Amino acid sequence: MQHSEPASRLPRAGGLPLPPAIGLALGLLLAVALAALWFQDVAREAVRGRAHTHQVRLELTELRNEVLELSRAVRGYVATGREDWLEPGREAQRQAPRRLQRLRQLSERHPAQQQRLAALERHLQALIELDEAVLRAAVVQGLPAARQRIAASTGPAELAAMSGLFDALDAEELRLLGERDAAVQRNTNLTIAVTALGSLLSLALVAWAGWGQQRSLRRLGDTVRALEQAQASLSQANTRLQAQAGQTAELNEALWRSIGDGVARPSAQPSPQRLDAPERLEALRRTQLMDTPPEEDFDRFTRLAALTLQAPLCLISLVDDRRQFFKSAFGLPEALAGSRELPVQESFCQFVVTSGEALVVEDARHAPPPRYALPVPEGVVAYLGVPLATPDGHVLGSFCVVDDKPRQWTALERIAQSVLAAVAVRMQLRALEKHVAVRTAEVQLLAGALKHSLNGVSIVDRRGYITYANDAFSLQFGYERPEEVVGQPVELHCTQPGQAQRIYEELRAWGACRTELTARRRDGSPLEVLVDVYLARDEGGHEVYVGTTMDITERKRAEQALRLGEERLRLALEAARMGAYDHDPATGEVQRIGTLYVSLGLAPRGHGEEYLDRVHPEDRAMLRSRMAGVSPAQPGYTAEYRLRTAAGGWAWTADHAQASFSDAGELQRQIGINMDITARREAEAGLKAALAEKEVLLQEVHHRVKNNLQVVSSLLQLQRRQLRDPAIEAVFSETEHRVRAMALVHQRLYQQSTLSALNFADYLRTLADQLIRSFGAEGRVRPACELQPLTLPVNTAIPLGLIVTELITNALKYAYGPGSEGVLGLVLRMPEAEPAAPRSVVLEVHDSGPGLPPGFEPAGATSLGMRLVTLLSRQLDALVEIGPGPGTHWRVTVPLGAPGNAAAGSGAAPAAVAA
Repeated sequence: MQHSEPASRLPRAGGLPLPPAIGLALGLLLAVALAALWFQDVAREAVRGRAHTHQVRLELTELRNEVLELSRAVRGYVATGREDWLEPGREAQRQAPRRLQRLRQLSERHPAQQQRLAALERHLQALIELDEAVLRAAVVQGLPAARQRIAASTGPAELAAMSGLFDALDAEELRLLGERDAAVQRNTNLTIAVTALGSLLSLALVAWAGWGQQRSLRRLGDTVRALEQAQASLSQANTRLQAQAGQTAELNEALWRSIGDGVARPSAQPSPQRLDAPERLEALRRTQLMDTPPEEDFDRFTRLAALTLQAPLCLISLVDDRRQFFKSAFGLPEALAGSRELPVQESFCQFVVTSGEALVVEDARHAPPPRYALPVPEGVVAYLGVPLATPDGHVLGSFCVVDDKPRQWTALERIAQSVLAAVAVRMQLRALEKHVAVRTAEVQLLAGALKHSLNGVSIVDRRGYITYANDAFSLQFGYERPEEVVGQPVELHCTQPGQAQRIYEELRAWGACRTELTARRRDGSPLEVLVDVYLARDEGGHEVYVGTTMDITERKRAEQALRLGEERLRLALEAARMGAYDHDPATGEVQRIGTLYVSLGLAPRGHGEEYLDRVHPEDRAMLRSRMAGVSPAQPGYTAEYRLRTAAGGWAWTADHAQASFSDAGELQRQIGINMDITARREAEAGLKAALAEKEVLLQEVHHRVKNNLQVVSSLLQLQRRQLRDPAIEAVFSETEHRVRAMALVHQRLYQQSTLSALNFADYLRTLADQLIRSFGAEGRVRPACELQPLTLPVNTAIPLGLIVTELITNALKYAYGPGSEGVLGLVLRMPEAEPAAPRSVVLEVHDSGPGLPPGFEPAGATSLGMRLVTLLSRQLDALVEIGPGPGTHWRVTVPLGAPGNAAAGSGAAPAAVAA
């Protein structure tokens, strides 16, 4: 038909190559990603297998050491007779079965390894039984017999067999490790090949799609003009349709088909439908005719029907689920002319919609429509309504005539077809107008975007002259207006001969070109630009080159400065044997710089999980905890851990990290440095071993001193028992108490873990009990101790212990003689002091005896005990006071940090409250 010819000249959207190409490219990329994920999963499984192999080998090594320790412990005991040789053996005997059980769990998928472990268990049980037999022989028959039993036993043969089994187990694990590594390498190579091939194909498809998109942009102007011509043609077609009444049915079907999907199919007959059917309401909504003003295109049909049928009222009614809207009305009463609608319950047209058929009422007063329960409206006697249905069978409303007197009706369907044709034309015109408006807006937006783009846009003809430039392009090359650069040759802005020609050749070969080059401004100054050019054709089919330029001068300078900074950082890191890294939490990628990572076998670029896999299993949880603990409040952490080197060994590494967060508290970046501290940790381990050895030696010294003082005390006791003079015997007894007091200090020191300080409260409690028992007064004298838990250095504890010994001895001798009873009080406390004031310890000894003679002065006493108290208090720079009665009350105040008590104020062994 003539009115459809302009539409046939419109370009078809399906002809653009963009959607299929992009879809295929995305499909290829998705396939590549799926393949990469599959290969990555296989590689991850191989990595877990490698970790499993390392765990099995580690357990085998520990079990081998425990077997050797078990054998070495028994032979060491038999050779030396020292039972301390047996403790490591007992521990190894307890641990070996557990470790063997763990090995069975780790190797449960390998029957051959299970058989070897079963054989290993038999040999281990035999070795344990041999060792137990040797120990029984040593207990029952003596060590020489045990040595003979060892010489005649099969222990060496058992050890040799177990060594062979250990080697076989380890070799099998190494073989499995080699197979896993080979699988990882194959999967890696295959992943690289698949990724490269898929990426190349995807890039080719995207390039072809870009070329097709550029062609569509060039044809955009043709599309707008074709749409304008189509709109004019449709207007002419509407005029012709009004005159072609004989072709209304055919025209109606064609127009409704053009509104739909364009596929010709048989028209569906109107079918019964509910008023609120969603499909019918959607078809009514798409007409966009509800609540619109009257239009002449519809009013002429109502006039035609009213004149033809000689009816006073004719309506074009559109019916939804609530009301009947009069799109056009001829002869409508004034009561309804303002609102142009009626509730659907009062309408006869509702029955036309619900039945899908014409409704004929010759006399509504005697035969109203079925199911119409309301009174018949005044003036409505005869009614004829035909459905206005779409080709899909959805009834939109009715075309009806009404008479105020009874009558018989003639056909109305021909005019109804014309009404439907008018509805279809109106819908198509509005759709085309909307489409033209959208495409025109797109063209205007595109033109505005090109004009005001921050990147330069230009078009060059096949002779090499600029035919179009936007504002950004002219400013980039030193022109004030785009008109100044139009008509200039491209070679004028090239710094190298043949530079433009090389770009043209690449465009003809590939259709697109992207490159970075140095251009020349209008004043001759250089300009670094990123150029993207593609080959296109103008309206005449001639080749043109459309390109964009981006000024990257500042970026080039920044890149050069960045390279210089990175080189300086690399030199500094190499000089310090350190490494720096930059971790992106969003992708998990890590960039590394420094020779330290080369020595550790780490690539310059990698993944965070790969690095964590190389951390020692015992340190991995600690490092994960430190990394997870970073927050805006604590953005950094420091950690020291072991890292597996390229040679398979372990290197101690210090990690100092700092993280940055967004305003919302999200982790954005984490940078840090690594330092090889293996030498320092080995030196620290050596120092700790030496310190432990010295502590053992010091404990042995205290033990020997205590033993020697115990021997001296025993000699004094033996000598005292042979004496017959009570005075001399008392002197020996007091000397014995003093020696025991000093021996008790050394005994406490070697029994505790700290050798430089003594729990003085516990020491006083034991010393008091010991002195009361030595005087035989445990039934008569009850100690009352108020001792604050304090730890004192040795050089303070020994003199103060001797002072306490003398004071308690005097109380037992003079306050509680034979037959007397009472309470012996001991108080040890550290008074509260100001933060800057020196601290002191107060010791009090009091009894309930007769007390001291009047005028007694400790400094003037001639007895050895009081002289010792005076001399020792001076050594401690202590103050000795006599308190009020009843009884004798001694108070000794020892300052901490005094000249005689230097260790108390030093950092090596400070006095501290041990509560």
